[in-house]
Amino acid sequence: MATITRRTRDRWDQLVTAVPDASARDGRLPRDRGRLVQVGVVGGLIAYLAATFAVANGSFFIQNLLMTAAIFGILAISLDLVAGMTGLYSLGHAGLFAIGAYSMTLLNDEFGIPVLVLLPVCFVEVGLVGAFLGALSLRVSGLYFAITTFIFTLVVTVILVDFEFTGGLGGLGGPTFPDFPAGLDVLGDSLVWAVAIIFLLCVGAVWCIRASALYPVLLAIRDAEPYAAAAGVRTATVRIAVFALSAGMAGLAGAAFSFLGFISPGQFNWTVSVTILVMVILGGMNTHLGPILGAAFISMFPILVPIDPFVEQLLYGAIFVLVIVFYPTGFVGLIQAIWRRLRPRRLPGVRAAQDEEAAIDDDIEAVPAAPAEAAQSGLALECRDIVFGYDEGSLALAGVSLAVRHGTIHGLIGPNGSGKSTLVNIIAGRLAPRSGSVTVNGQVVDGLGAAARPSHGLMRTFQSAVMVREISALANTTIGLYSRVPRMALRAIAWPLLPSGRRDSRVMNAQASATLNAVGLDPAWHRTRVADVPHGVEQLTQLAASIVASPSVLILDEPLAGLAAGEVDHVSRIVRDLRRKGVTVIVVEHQTRFIFDVCDEVTVLAAGEVVRSGPAAAVRSDDRVREVYLGQ
Repeated sequence: MATITRRTRDRWDQLVTAVPDASARDGRLPRDRGRLVQVGVVGGLIAYLAATFAVANGSFFIQNLLMTAAIFGILAISLDLVAGMTGLYSLGHAGLFAIGAYSMTLLNDEFGIPVLVLLPVCFVEVGLVGAFLGALSLRVSGLYFAITTFIFTLVVTVILVDFEFTGGLGGLGGPTFPDFPAGLDVLGDSLVWAVAIIFLLCVGAVWCIRASALYPVLLAIRDAEPYAAAAGVRTATVRIAVFALSAGMAGLAGAAFSFLGFISPGQFNWTVSVTILVMVILGGMNTHLGPILGAAFISMFPILVPIDPFVEQLLYGAIFVLVIVFYPTGFVGLIQAIWRRLRPRRLPGVRAAQDEEAAIDDDIEAVPAAPAEAAQSGLALECRDIVFGYDEGSLALAGVSLAVRHGTIHGLIGPNGSGKSTLVNIIAGRLAPRSGSVTVNGQVVDGLGAAARPSHGLMRTFQSAVMVREISALANTTIGLYSRVPRMALRAIAWPLLPSGRRDSRVMNAQASATLNAVGLDPAWHRTRVADVPHGVEQLTQLAASIVASPSVLILDEPLAGLAAGEVDHVSRIVRDLRRKGVTVIVVEHQTRFIFDVCDEVTVLAAGEVVRSGPAAAVRSDDRVREVYLGQ
């Protein structure tokens, strides 16, 4: 899902080799903690297998109750995978659920295909349908995507009702799950074990993703897509792949459900999609246990506490409204919020002024220098005759050319509406010019989107910090390493089980921590949620995320917005140190004092044209510049 060139992979391998004890740098004890986690996982797995053995040899009522809860638990975590992590609110999971159930039944009845073969077939088949639905999110999103998937469920239900081969309203008898072979009868009901294993695999896959380096990236796609794309994430591809995985899980749940008895269209109508969403929201969206607890409550409560169906619906409605109004993060989210309030936390800050310069000088060495190959060309960035307009009328940029020498700080200034942001977005790949070309480190990048530019050494920041507010500054910074870690998305489904995944997490955290230190951020802020940090810390975190991957060209879009005078001086020292490391920095800023004090060269735009470009002193004294921008 990410384009990793051989050169990028080699750089990552060099970083891994250079940081053998990365996990120890942020004050943790990786071996002791790793052993504790391993013991906990093994102990939990043994307890789970023991509980499954007890249920498989228990009463038929308990078996059906828990298998139903497990199946709806799979549905809930599959929906939470896309709604909680990528922001795609799907009301089509009931339709995916139905396709899995009917595929298992029809293929087994009509063609005699063994059910153990059909389980992976159903996963792949429904996953492909999910990939198609996920692709719709590229054209419609938010409420429109929810409506589109809702219509999908309605269409599936109509097909199940109207076509004869599906059994119509009468439904079909589900297939029989094969018993254990002779000698294994002591294990009990084979179907219980099958459902338990499917549930364990689905929960394990989602939990592995949550523990992987991909998890912050998914949240960035949900909350800060431009930030994710600027880090090299092909957001569309990742979103489609995650939805396909979620759909495959829903298909597996449907296949397992078919073994419980008869299946009919009424079991998969649109209300089931709404019920699955309610399960996720009640339990706690984007939490480990929330969707499972919500599914267990909704599926088991009516059976264990038999009450009038009308009263039951009123009770569900009241609970749902209370959660939405007062505790939108659900039961688990409420517990987490209480824990955060009770846990003592000191308020750190940026390092003291007298220590800042020495700290930056020391820590910046932890950030690798810009790639040596960038120095082979005299120009790090060149724009030639860029023409761009947002409509058929006036042009935002009319033949703008820009040349930035390697290893310099280049300022880009101009009055509001002069085209600065438009030019930056074209350089970064968010916009495509009508004509003209952009060259980065000697390579023409025309036609490459924003996600492809980091692999060419280009990174950027945004005018207002676009970050994931619910995770820490450290986790946000690791997103900037996405383009450097080979096959991150493909390995995410088993990340903590892979030695390479655990190693890469340690290296990424160490590199992110070193970079946060390099920009002068107190280590006590590293693991604090961005939602709980002051504006200055948020801006420094964004800066760290943009330099953690050691870009050769860095675009800072109004890095001083909202900063106090002391923080401005702090950023000035950071920018100069980046130049010393060989990074080419392009600064878009309104504070002319900062621009002319820090920058080697300056380009001035006005009305979409270049007014003057050259050494900072010469530009500052230019009469036309003083007239159109400085007001003198």
